Amino acid sequence: MKNTLLLLFIFVSGLVNAAPYHGQVKPFKQPDGSRVDLKLFGTEYYMRAEGLDGYTLIRDTKTKWICYARLSKDGTELISTGEIYKGVEGDPATLKSDLKMSLHLDISSDSRNRIINENKHKLEGNEEKAKGGIGSNSITGTQIHPVSGHIKGLCIVIDFSDEPAVVPFSEFEGFCNDLTYTGYGNNGSLRKYYSDISGGLMDYENVVYGYYRAPLTFAQYDAMPYAQGARQILGLALNWIKQQGFDFSTLSLNSDNSIMAINMMYTGDPPTWAEGMWHHAGSYTNFNANGVHSGRYNCSPANSPLEFGVVAHENGHMIGKWPDTYKYETTTGPDGIGSFDLMCSYGNPKNPPPPNPLFRANAGWGKVIDITNFNGVISDTSNDGVMYKYRNLADTNEFFLLESRLKTGRSTSIPSDGLTIWHMDRNGDNQTTHHEVYLVHAGNSITTHSTACFRSGFKTEYSATTLPNSNFYNTDPSGLRVWSIGPKGSVMTYKIGAGETAAFLYLNYAGLSDDNNTNGFAEAGESFNLNINTLNLGQIASSTTTKATCKVTSGASFATVNTDTVIIGAIQVNQSLPTAFNLSLQPNTPVGTEISVRFTVFDGPNSIFLNRKILVGKQLLMSSDSVNACSALFLDEGGMDSNYHNTTDLLKTLFPAQSGSKISVNFSAFNVPSDAICGTDYLDIYDGPTASYPYIGTYCGTTSPGTITATDTSGALTFYFHSDDENTGTGWKAVVSCLTPLEVAGIKTTEGIRLYPNPTKGNLTIRMEVGEAGTISLTDVHGKEVLNRSITGLEPIIVNLSANPEGIYFLRHQTKGGIWVKKVEVRR
Repeated sequence: MKNTLLLLFIFVSGLVNAAPYHGQVKPFKQPDGSRVDLKLFGTEYYMRAEGLDGYTLIRDTKTKWICYARLSKDGTELISTGEIYKGVEGDPATLKSDLKMSLHLDISSDSRNRIINENKHKLEGNEEKAKGGIGSNSITGTQIHPVSGHIKGLCIVIDFSDEPAVVPFSEFEGFCNDLTYTGYGNNGSLRKYYSDISGGLMDYENVVYGYYRAPLTFAQYDAMPYAQGARQILGLALNWIKQQGFDFSTLSLNSDNSIMAINMMYTGDPPTWAEGMWHHAGSYTNFNANGVHSGRYNCSPANSPLEFGVVAHENGHMIGKWPDTYKYETTTGPDGIGSFDLMCSYGNPKNPPPPNPLFRANAGWGKVIDITNFNGVISDTSNDGVMYKYRNLADTNEFFLLESRLKTGRSTSIPSDGLTIWHMDRNGDNQTTHHEVYLVHAGNSITTHSTACFRSGFKTEYSATTLPNSNFYNTDPSGLRVWSIGPKGSVMTYKIGAGETAAFLYLNYAGLSDDNNTNGFAEAGESFNLNINTLNLGQIASSTTTKATCKVTSGASFATVNTDTVIIGAIQVNQSLPTAFNLSLQPNTPVGTEISVRFTVFDGPNSIFLNRKILVGKQLLMSSDSVNACSALFLDEGGMDSNYHNTTDLLKTLFPAQSGSKISVNFSAFNVPSDAICGTDYLDIYDGPTASYPYIGTYCGTTSPGTITATDTSGALTFYFHSDDENTGTGWKAVVSCLTPLEVAGIKTTEGIRLYPNPTKGNLTIRMEVGEAGTISLTDVHGKEVLNRSITGLEPIIVNLSANPEGIYFLRHQTKGGIWVKKVEVRR
């Protein structure tokens, strides 16, 4: 059967997640047909189940019963205890309280991350999110993607011989399209929902086919690995539609000619969370017809009762290109948004809330009013789509968005009402602690959404002096002051700015200049200028006594401020005045020292400040090039001020600046989020001038490489860095130095000791060729010692390395006659 319906879905982009669970209770069947109630936690990337009694549960792979789980000894997996869970809501007698295990058991963070990344790749394939260029005014997060007019997608409804359809097909027509639809308690159809939240700017039509009867049973598809059954069905269903003569080129397409939105709804209840036929979204590219091909898809339940919240969320990915704003792994903290945002938690599945204001603005929905220089009263009509924007003048990607919300209409399910204040950074990432989309919580607790809104009688001001405060992400004061916030209602009033005719000063750091060697870096023994600009964005000039000061707040033993106070004088409206402060560093200041400086401008009794960190040393950022250096800082490509970038492949070689020396790199900070096997973001290090030289190790997570010293005759080390299109981290900070030719001469690598076999799979024989008493030690590339032994003569020593990980180790043999170092490779 074919029906053409006006199906107003919305969009889903690069990532997939049918629904985040935060302890919602869901019924599941046991093998004997009995029902039990479980609490689910997580996403379709990784999900954990608990009984109503708080004990962790697992579906036993052998017996198929849902049983209580224990944790493996290494903490990497949950294992069935064989004790059957019988919990049912409303019946305390079915619950346990005396099991000899802890409540809320979960596997280790590394193990969760590994599963999350594996499932991402299973569901997403090789598809990557489009990213912008890198720079202070470029966007590396969610792209601006206007959506309006007629959008046409495809919806396929599927059933199985063992899970036959029970919902009439006509019901799907209403669910998708009917502007007055109220079936199953839904507040309109999907079409009505997206018409409402776009302000009528988008009309999303779907061609709907169904019921398609899958050739295998639901149970057979569910027995396949995660998502494989759904993809197999999707390919069959698309070819079934093709055989009926449908022209797929009439659907809305992405720039690569992939179908923008494919919605697959099927009957059946997956028996295990986040496995088999569990509902999800992903990428399927194996279908071609009429010059177009399949791409993004989502699958959702076709069972009674129909609920459009999950479908609305998933279509938000496909058409709006919006990512999830909830966290997949909670070790980076809570998402802090809840059901204020469709892409975080859709609250009522029959009447989900709109997307957050950044995503609506990206789509071109609603109206954005700039209030950066505004000083007065705002009357804000609740839920009208108008957003008030306060900008960071130094970074176009960071800003605040304000909008009044009331628990009515599409916002009925939000946790509280009043004034919402959102802190946005287009180069942030909601899977890290530096969010792209962040809801400031008036109650200063991002896990308590009922106190998120500002309003009279609760929290009536948001500024530099409140808790939470209105600082930018780098802790600089933003200058935003929202105060005298009125009661919640259909129209809220609040004041922006000083509330009176006044000067409004804004500080901007303009960088370092006039250093002694003119390379633009603060180095030991140098003097240099630190420069700021003071802008007046107010209504009148500042006072004639306006002055600026500079103070070292950290590192004062190394840095001296030679010019600590400058009289600026009156700053006219819209005028910007530069100010320079001269500083000097002691000659003994170590490379990598952080000097913290505070600039303050005083205008009569009022003041504004700006904090900056100055890093001592020439800075080498990760890039694809070769550099000669012996005293410098080696940093990831984001430097000290920002994370490294997504979708990166860089190869850098560090050569010693002096012939005969050897590069040594000491990592003092390292943060490269990845999975347990360093498969997504990682740093590879090689002992030599290219990546074809001996491999030293691969590093990710927060395990620092420690100190790495070249042993190759070139004295060089080569670094290869890869990042995928997902999360980023703060990267690394390392000090580069060199072993001098004299120091190198004291390290002998070819005499005094003989090793065999090398490489070794297990046993390593060490034979000394110098018959002096001394010591031998064996360390891995992180500097961890795995052997230390005194020696007295030429006797051979056999070391068993079969339990040690593959990789490079360094054997150090020290006697009165010198030091001998040899490289050992363990290879399986």
